[in-house]
Amino acid sequence: MEPDLIEIARISGPKGLKGQMWIIPYGDSFERFRSYSHLRIGKTGERMKVLSCSRHKGRYLLSLEGVSGRGQVEDLAGETLFIERSQLEEPGEGEYYWHDLLGMCVRDLGGRELGKVVRIFNAGSSDVYVVDEEKEHYIPATADVVREISLDAKTIVIDASLLEGLLD
Repeated sequence: MEPDLIEIARISGPKGLKGQMWIIPYGDSFERFRSYSHLRIGKTGERMKVLSCSRHKGRYLLSLEGVSGRGQVEDLAGETLFIERSQLEEPGEGEYYWHDLLGMCVRDLGGRELGKVVRIFNAGSSDVYVVDEEKEHYIPATADVVREISLDAKTIVIDASLLEGLLD
């Protein structure tokens, strides 16, 4: 059985000649990245040991076992890095991983379906759920707007009255 894989970063290109790569992490914390022992390049890639992971001039560098030259990294530019779900810490009470929320159905308090979560991004003070591919409703993920999240039912209930005029 194939492990459950989670996207965590994208390779943007090489640094130097010895296989180091610039990466763009997804999510909020590069510090968590340092705790991963192995990564996969692409969903079908084999597990590769993390040799080093660091911040350099506001950007992020990664070295993986088996990637030792600039040309290898150039060939990998644009590829997605994955971890196995088993490498993630359990989120705290009321916390959720973005990948668990993607695809969830968003409804208002009256039961009206607004669409599915298609993207999530951080807007500084809170995350924002982008709902419905065509209409692109932007829902702030704040406690006053998001009233309930049910991973089992795959639904998010929001108070749409606080977003008057934004959901038309």
